[in-house]
Amino acid sequence: MPELEPIPERLLRRATELFAGKGFDATSVQDIVDAAELTKGAFYYYFSSKDDLLYRIHERVVSYESEHAERIVARGMPPLETLRALIIDGVESIGLFREEVTVTLREMHRLQPDYYAKITEIRGRYQNYIETIIRQGQDSAVFRKDIPARMATLALLGMCNWMYTWFRPDGPLSPEEIGEAFAALVLQGLRVNAS
Repeated sequence: MPELEPIPERLLRRATELFAGKGFDATSVQDIVDAAELTKGAFYYYFSSKDDLLYRIHERVVSYESEHAERIVARGMPPLETLRALIIDGVESIGLFREEVTVTLREMHRLQPDYYAKITEIRGRYQNYIETIIRQGQDSAVFRKDIPARMATLALLGMCNWMYTWFRPDGPLSPEEIGEAFAALVLQGLRVNAS
């Protein structure tokens, strides 16, 4: 007999699908419980509100990315290899959490102020890992200094994050292959004397 999906996970999954498909504002708690084949009582036992669900979706994605980035940086590899690994891992996480990323990028402005502050802090940590590695590469003359590290970081994140609009799991390239291609583009542009 297959193991039943835990109720909180089922609610999160259905909410993610609905928020990604029709938007946060257009989705009601009733829509979520109907899709999960549960009652509002079950919903409110695990979540305080629809806003709480939206926060949990954001938190799942940004915490995953930040924790992975921390582990990659902790390996102590040279900046070029570290940045390459960060890019590939970031793209793979977008492939893994495609619907969640759709929600986080389209609906972040819907987060309540306290939730928004928490997510912004975690996102900031993730962005800082990337920016710090780029600065280290610049300080060690591996990366060009004429491109500000912050600009390079934001450009990299923009390129990767936009993938949520066009990536399809059944498409011709896997997330790893896309990550490799993105890493090649970014590193070619940042490297000193790249040819």
